[in-house]
Parts: sequence; structure tokens; C-alpha cells
Amino acid sequence: MDQHTAAAPRRRAVGVMTGSFHTDYSRRIAQELGRALHSKDLDVFLFQGLDASRFLNLADYVDPGFDSHYYSQFEYSKFLELDVLIISFGTISAIPGAVSLEELLSKLPKLPIILLEDERELPNGCFITVDNYAGMRECVDHLIVAHGYRSILFLSGPRGVTDAETRLRAYRDSMAEHGLPVPDTAIGYGNFTDHVDAVVEKLLADNPKAEAIVCANDEMAECVYRVLRRHGLSPGVDMAVTGFDDNISTPFMDPPLTSVRQSCRDIADRTALLVESFLNGDHPKSVRLPARLVRRSSCGCREGAIPTEGSEKLREEHGWLMSARIKNKQLMNNNMLSALMLRNLLHENISVHLFFEKLGMQLNALKTETSMIALLREPKDVSACSKLFLPDELRVHMVQNRDSIRTWSRNQAPILTAGESNPYRPALSGSEHSTCVFPLFYSNIHYGVFAVCIRPEDMLFYYTLSLEIGTGLRYLYMALDQQEARRALEQQNSILDYSASHDALTGLYNRAAVLRQIHSFVHERGEGSRFAAIMADIDHLKQINDTFGHSAGDAAIQAAAQLLQAALPEGSPLGRTGGDEFTGIFQIRDDFSSVDFKSRLRDQCQCFNDTSGKPWFEELSVGCRIFSYDRFDDITQYLKEADAELYEAKARRRSSVVRPAK
Repeated sequence: MDQHTAAAPRRRAVGVMTGSFHTDYSRRIAQELGRALHSKDLDVFLFQGLDASRFLNLADYVDPGFDSHYYSQFEYSKFLELDVLIISFGTISAIPGAVSLEELLSKLPKLPIILLEDERELPNGCFITVDNYAGMRECVDHLIVAHGYRSILFLSGPRGVTDAETRLRAYRDSMAEHGLPVPDTAIGYGNFTDHVDAVVEKLLADNPKAEAIVCANDEMAECVYRVLRRHGLSPGVDMAVTGFDDNISTPFMDPPLTSVRQSCRDIADRTALLVESFLNGDHPKSVRLPARLVRRSSCGCREGAIPTEGSEKLREEHGWLMSARIKNKQLMNNNMLSALMLRNLLHENISVHLFFEKLGMQLNALKTETSMIALLREPKDVSACSKLFLPDELRVHMVQNRDSIRTWSRNQAPILTAGESNPYRPALSGSEHSTCVFPLFYSNIHYGVFAVCIRPEDMLFYYTLSLEIGTGLRYLYMALDQQEARRALEQQNSILDYSASHDALTGLYNRAAVLRQIHSFVHERGEGSRFAAIMADIDHLKQINDTFGHSAGDAAIQAAAQLLQAALPEGSPLGRTGGDEFTGIFQIRDDFSSVDFKSRLRDQCQCFNDTSGKPWFEELSVGCRIFSYDRFDDITQYLKEADAELYEAKARRRSSVVRPAK
């Protein structure tokens, strides 16, 4: 850009920090916030703050100290020049030992903050919640007054979570007001997911005469349905069940679930207005939205239950039902693709450049709009860290979009510095989709971050994909370590024994070995045989190395070896006798002309260039010398003549092998 041309103004951006996208509420609130904020022409960056293994109750796979390091990925917001932060703190703090709000805020950029699911006033922010207390009181009062239940259990969310504690307090107050006892055994503490079977089992075992279970959210109510049926009990008949949130799936549960409605759409729309106010320089007041009971048959209501509220809600529910099966099938297919991607990313001679080039191509095949991977300078084992860890800099290794894939090797990767301008942010901005930011881990090894611009319904799949990429990075670094060890061993062996027979990069014979093989090849065929000795050289290898990196140069040498092998008859000796120089021989017919071989090699190169997707043209200059066995004495003279012809051919090569930009 001309230095006198004004740069385009930076788009305003909002960071949204939530818990795991594994939970329905986290996904729904993130989707609705994305919709509402995009309608204000704002860029949206979503940060997922918890590992799904915690929500799946995979005790054998959860390191108690790991979650705190997973939270550290919120600090990646320092690399994105955000204007406002929205923190869904109820979803972040939904596990025991979660990061405190004070600790989290101390590590984030000093920006306007909007808290969700928490009612603490902040000097630089405000909160927006629903009236959890009134909504839950209405629910429990309904069970007691309308249905006459007396033995009512409560399945709470985690201790210390504002929403969970407020809903539990409402239950206790309602029971006390009606003179009903609440023994400690009547309350269980879950994690707001449908993986709370053990908690529900204990509640049922401790309270065999219970008439109803009030759940602090809808996902735990789904688990209650499942456990009741395992015991031969029917929800809504043998035991009343209620939820909280009124997720879009609740009318289609069997039976339809009675739930307290908090509208994620309303929350998101009001939050977007608060963001606008902050961006205009104001400090808006906090907001508490109403929550109300939606009665369905799971509580025992038969006549007078409210199936829907308005045609818009009905259309939304029917649309969800019609698309659920299609989305589930697509998710299964995509999860299979992510596993196949991992398999295709790795091979013995992988390099950082090739790994990310392949990954970018796979993301394009998935129709991913745009993505970026930025890594730590070196992977970090966070298991030994007692405090949250985040580097001051990141190295960009891939920027992918539907038009191009840009990758960088470890030594050439551009560096991003926390708190400074990020030149790659515009590539992730200006879309109607949100940009999700996923940390990349393998076990306790932290590699960096994966930022990807996606549709809201694809969040869970790309979270799964981020896990696969983390695994792929683990094997990549292992392969690089192995390659480094192999190179060191080969270098040592080359010093000790110059008679080693093969070139490590291409698998071809080395100089000494190929000369031995040529002599054996000629003498084995004997009198009357005719041969062609060839010398070949890669065109503009230095330009490939200088432009695309040495890993690209290695790939060009490997490709040249494969192309020469394909052009030669099977079993013909071929060796790499210099950096980009190849020597070979093959037996020919009486009517053979050197033009035949050169034409065949040219066709091989053309086919490779048409399909490789490489940003350079793979081409070779070749010299060819024909001789007969009867005149064979020493191959050296024929190779010298072929080499002279090679250098004549170099004068006719193209001036540059870099593909023109599309």
C-alpha cells in the first residue's frame, strides 16, 4: 500500500468467553450472541474455556490441575485487539476449583466487561442475568400448589456457581414457606450436563418415596429421564421432572419437559445493546430479565399445559426437529473426516511446512471459510506450572481461506506480540460468522491456538477437530525429533563410512553407489546392448528454497527423484549425486532417441504440476548420452558428455518457477 494511502479503519471486535461448547447452553448462548453482535456489524471472537473431558465425567482422563491451564487460553484475547469482553461466567465456573472471577479479570485486557450468569458489579462493566430466583420459585410453587407434591428433590448445579446457588435458594425458600422439610439427602450437585447419572442414582436411592425432581437445568433433566427409565419408572407419571432454560429440544422430549424459560435470544439482544452503549463511550446499567415457567406434561400437567408460546416459537421448534437428524448425521460424518485428516497429515518425512499445507488443504475440503494456527515458540508442558501460563508471543504457521493457504516453517513463521497490532486479524474479521478460538493441547502439552471462522452450528465439530489437531501436533513434533536424530546419525555415519549407499532424502543411490550400480548394470546385460546415460538437474532450486523455504526445496528434490524414477524403465540405476543433481542409466532399443526420454520426463513433470497444488513448477534440465556395450570402457566420459548437454539445456529453462498469483 502506498505510504500516503490511508489504512482502512479497524473493525470493532467483541470477545465472548464461555465454558465448553459441549453443553447445549454454552453453544446456544454463543450462537445467539454471534447473531446479535453481527447484526451490529461487529466482529465476534469466541473463546471456549473448558476441556470437554470434564463435562463427560471421564475421571481417568482429567488432571485436576489441567483446567486452570485450559482457562489460560482466554488470555489469547490479548492478541486480537478487542473492544469489549462478554464473559459467560456461569458456564466457565461450572466445575469445582474453577478459576475465580478476580483471577480471570486480572489477566485479561482492561476493557469494558459484560458479565452473564453473575450479578457482581464491576467498575469497568455491568452484568445481565435472568431472574433465576423468581423463575425457580414459580416452578417449585407450581409443583406444591397445583400438584400437591410434598417429597420434592433438587438436582443443583455446581457449588459456588451463582445461577446454581440462586436456583437452589429459591427451592429451599419455597419448600420452607409451605412447611416442607429439605433433608441434605434431598439435594444433589451435578455439573449442568446430562452426564450426572451417579448423582441421580444416589438421589433416588436415598429418597425412595420421592414424588418429583426439580433440575437446575434442562440437560440434567435429560439424565433424570434416562435414569428413571433404567429403573422402570416413567417421567411425568411415576415421578414429576422439571428443568430450567427451556432449551429448544424440551417440547420434543418424551414427555415434553416442564421448564423455566430464559431466552438466550433475549439475553443476546440486550447484551448487544449494552455493547453498543460501551462502544459509544457510555457505562450502561446492569439488566435482570424475567424468567417464567412453561408447563408441559413432565410435571404431571395434562389439561392446560402450555405447549408453545406463539407462532414464532412453534416455527423455531419445528425447524429444530426437522434439521436435528440432518445435523447429527453431518456431525458424525465430520467427526469421521477429522479422524481421517489426522491420518493423512502424518508420514515419515513430514515437515512443519508440509503438515500445515496439508491441514490447510483439508480445511478447504471442509469448506472452512478462514482459519489461523499460531504456536508457541516451543511446546510447553503445563503440568509443572503452578500458575496460568501464556507466552508474550506466538508464531503464525498457517493462514487458510478458500482462496489461498499460506504456511511458514518454524524458523520463518511471523511473530505476533501480545497487546500489539495483529496483521492477520483482518483475515479473521468481517464475516457474518463468528471466529472461534480453541487452545491446542495434547494431554498437558500446550502448543498454541487454532482460530477458525465458522457457522454457529459447527462449533462442536471444530472443537473436536481442534483436539485432533493437538494430537497431530504431538506426532509432528515427535516426527521432527526423529528426523533430527536420523539426520544426526546419517551425518555421523557419512563421516565414518563414505561407502554408505543411499541418499537419505530421496532414497536413491548416492554418488559412489550409483557409479558401482551403473558398471554392474552394463556388464550384466553384455554384448549387443545399448544404453543411455543421463544427468539431470532441478531448475531454479535456489529460487524454490529462497521463496518457499528449505522444506519446499526438500519436497522439490523428492519430487524430482520420483519423476525421474517414473520416467526411467523399472530397475534402472538412478542416484542423487549432488544437491539437486541426479545421475542414471537405462537400457534402450535400437530405435531410441534421447528426445524420447526427455519427452517422457516432461510429461511426468507436467502431470505433477497440474495436480500437486505446489506454488512452484517442478521442472528439470536433462543431458543424455547414448552408447553401446561394445564401446563401453569407463562411464565417466559418457557422464561428462551428458553433463555438458545438461548445461546447454539450462540455458533454455524458464526464467522463474514460481507460479503466478491467482
